Amino acid sequence: MAALQVITHRLPWIVKEPAVALIGQECYDSLIYNTNFSDSACIQYSISKALGFGIVLGGSIVKVPQIIKIVRSHSARGLSLSSYLLDTAATGITVAYNVRNEFPWSTYGESVFLLVQNVVIITLIVLYSPRSSPATLALILGALGTSTYLLSSPLTPLSTLKLLLSASIPLSLSSKLPQIISNFKLGSTGQLSAFLVFNSLAGCLARVYTTSTETGDIVLWWGFALGALLNGVIGAQMLASWNQEGSVAAEKVKEKVEDELEKVEVHPEAETPVKKVQQGASPKVSRTSSPASAKRYVRKLE
Repeated sequence: MAALQVITHRLPWIVKEPAVALIGQECYDSLIYNTNFSDSACIQYSISKALGFGIVLGGSIVKVPQIIKIVRSHSARGLSLSSYLLDTAATGITVAYNVRNEFPWSTYGESVFLLVQNVVIITLIVLYSPRSSPATLALILGALGTSTYLLSSPLTPLSTLKLLLSASIPLSLSSKLPQIISNFKLGSTGQLSAFLVFNSLAGCLARVYTTSTETGDIVLWWGFALGALLNGVIGAQMLASWNQEGSVAAEKVKEKVEDELEKVEVHPEAETPVKKVQQGASPKVSRTSSPASAKRYVRKLE
């Protein structure tokens, strides 16, 4: 450890300052300066902080692939508007609760980015809907903006906000149910982004750990735990959809090959008539596909 401390005692400010900002002066002195790797409390806190900032970074882009997918396909097929409205309402309450309690940014920062990205996706769903109208979009966005402002201001007592947070857990969970039902009815996940689904699952699981380590808020903890459960259901639906689509594609190829095989006319050499070749003309060689090779291809598909 003495040899390692020669290095840790001389770390430049460009390394030291971000480390102190991340894990705090006390844990920096214990883990890095004094290389005390037996300090379990600081180790858990440092892991939580690293996970927290990782989640915030991931949350800043987690729904960008979904947005790109909608724009490129000019379709929001498979995406539930009610699901995103409920999720946005629950996310807005979560952001307001964390801001009012002055919790560390690393424990909720991704919710701010998710709120913005949700608004963009809601806008796209309404715009690409055949029954959409500018008035509907303006009404939805106005209601969301007003609600978020009222929750974040002193106009709403903290006790009321905590009650709303408790209510937002079933609200957040119910936001996943329309998507699960839509996937079940369609038999596929449509334009739903795999990156979004599995990153949301990983984020909820990580938040279960960071919430218990940094804030100890039991309401937030249960929200993330149950959110991870329903995100896992959507992830399972996506995996099942991929397997089903692959099987259907293989079956279509198999049927096409079998149809082509039935069209192949088999001419035994003994029964194949030999056409007379005109003098001076080059004989034409008739080539036919081998039925045996086609049968082997069908067996491979099976």
